Amino acid sequence: MSLSAILLFILILLVLVVVHEFGHFIVAKLVGMRVDEFAFGFPPRIFGKKFGETMYAFNAIPLGGYVSIFGENGSEEDKKENGATHHPRAFGNRPWWAQLLVLVAGVTMNMLLALMIFIGISYGEVKMSVDDPVYGSRVKNTSIMVTEVSPASPAFRAGIIPGSTITKIVNAGASAQLTTATSVVSFIASHQNTPFIISYISPDGQKKSTTIAAVYGIIPDKKALGIALEQIGTAKMGLKDAFILGYDRTIMITELTFEGLASVATSAFKGDDVLESLSGPVGIAKIVGETSEYGVAAILTLVAALSINLAIFNILPLPALDGGRMVVVILETVSRRKIPFKYYSWVNIVGFFLLMLLLVVVTINDVRK
Repeated sequence: MSLSAILLFILILLVLVVVHEFGHFIVAKLVGMRVDEFAFGFPPRIFGKKFGETMYAFNAIPLGGYVSIFGENGSEEDKKENGATHHPRAFGNRPWWAQLLVLVAGVTMNMLLALMIFIGISYGEVKMSVDDPVYGSRVKNTSIMVTEVSPASPAFRAGIIPGSTITKIVNAGASAQLTTATSVVSFIASHQNTPFIISYISPDGQKKSTTIAAVYGIIPDKKALGIALEQIGTAKMGLKDAFILGYDRTIMITELTFEGLASVATSAFKGDDVLESLSGPVGIAKIVGETSEYGVAAILTLVAALSINLAIFNILPLPALDGGRMVVVILETVSRRKIPFKYYSWVNIVGFFLLMLLLVVVTINDVRK
C-alpha cells in the first residue's frame, strides 16, 4: 500500500468524520446545548484550541472523531456543573425532540454529503452508456469501454481494469470494428481459438497493449477473455438531470448497503464466517488506493458510498452508536423516567468495547488478506 493511498484514506476519513460530527455540533448549538469539545481522531491529543466554550482538537488516532456535549453521558455528569442537578444546557435536560435532532444530525449530514457528491459528478459532461433507457439517446463521442473484469481471468491477469477504453483488437491479421459492444463481442467469439492483441487506454490515461487468449471456465461452454464491454460516450446533463441522477444513485447505494447489512446479519445468524465480507481501516485504505487509479470521479463516488455506509452504520440501534442513543431517548420519553446512570454507562462502555474489538478483529483480517 503506497503512502499516497494512506494519506488519501486519512483525508477521506477526515472529511467523513468532520461532516458527521459537524451535524451533531451545529444542531446542538442551535437547540441550546453546551458543546465542550469537537475532535477528530481519538486521544491522545496532538493539539487543540479553545474558542468560546468549545475545545477544537486533533487527536493521534485517526479512526473516527467525536463531539462532546455537556451532560450527554447521563445524570451523573450533569451534577458535576457546580453541583447542579438540572443544568439547563445539559443534553439530557433539553426537550426530547432536541435530543433526537442532535443524534440524527450526523447521519443526515453524511447522507446530504453523498447526495451533493452524486449531484456534482452528474452535472455537465457525464459518461453514459448508449443503452441507458433515459439518457442513451443523448450520448455522443462513443467508444468501447471495459465495464467489468472477471477475477482470475486472462484479462485480469494481463492488468486490464474497468474503465479502460479499447482502441484496437487484432487477431490473426483481422481487426475488430469498434462500432458497438455487440460487434466487438462477436469478433471475439469468432476468433476465440487464437490469441488477441488488445490496445487500450487505462483510466489514468496511459496507452497500453497486451496479448491474451480466451479460455474456458469464465462463462458456460464458451471461451472468453473475462471482460464485459459497453459502448460509452458523453451526455450533457443540466442541473435538473444531475439532481435526478444524484438522487437515484444515493437511493441505489443506500438500498445496496441495507441489503449488504441484511446479508451479513443473516450469515452471522446462521453461524457462517462473515469476516471476509467486512473491511476495516486497512481494507478501506487498500480500496481507496485501487480506486484512485480510476480518476477523481471514482474517488468521489467512493467517498459518497462510504458516507452512506457511515450514516447507516451509525443509525443502527446498538449501544455507543447514534441509533442506540436514540433508542434511549425514546424509551425515556415514553416511560417519563430517566434510565439510571450506572446502567446507561455500563451498556455504553460494553458496546464501545465490542465495537473496538470488532474493529481490531477486522483489521487483523485485512492485514492477513
